Amino acid sequence: MKKLLLVLLACIALNAEDIYEGDVSATEAQEMQKKGEAIIVDVRTTLEYIYTGHGEGFINIPAYEWTYEPKSIEERVKSSEFELKTDKPKEHKDVQKLYDAKEVFNKNFVADVMKAMKLRNVNAVILVCRSGPRSTAAANILAKEGIKAYNMENGFMFGWKEAKLPYGGY
Repeated sequence: MKKLLLVLLACIALNAEDIYEGDVSATEAQEMQKKGEAIIVDVRTTLEYIYTGHGEGFINIPAYEWTYEPKSIEERVKSSEFELKTDKPKEHKDVQKLYDAKEVFNKNFVADVMKAMKLRNVNAVILVCRSGPRSTAAANILAKEGIKAYNMENGFMFGWKEAKLPYGGY
């Protein structure tokens, strides 16, 4: 959980000087996509995209992925034994302690976005994540490369889904 907080703080720090085109609502994003003015790129991790659903027409190009190195087998066995002795499985935050999580930037992110834009013949991209911070950071990264980038307000969960726009998955 601490690492997730650090990621979010880093995103906020990156957003101190927003240089992307601006924010658009989910409805505006859908309209731009339908008119062929922009593509919508979902920057969430592959697992988030698969397991929490995605909006109609979203292209998943993760800006970051996570790697998880398990701690020693001794620690994991000890954790398992504790669960058996207490008759209670550990909560999510305690299980996370059994792994060293590392955030890794997708070195192909900019090139993949540019290729997707070319394939769809558009000159703008709208970035979306779960709730907004990661897509804002990604929009700034692309804007620094000269790409016309927008951020979808409130992300997939609180923007797209709450606007009751079409989506697949959960």
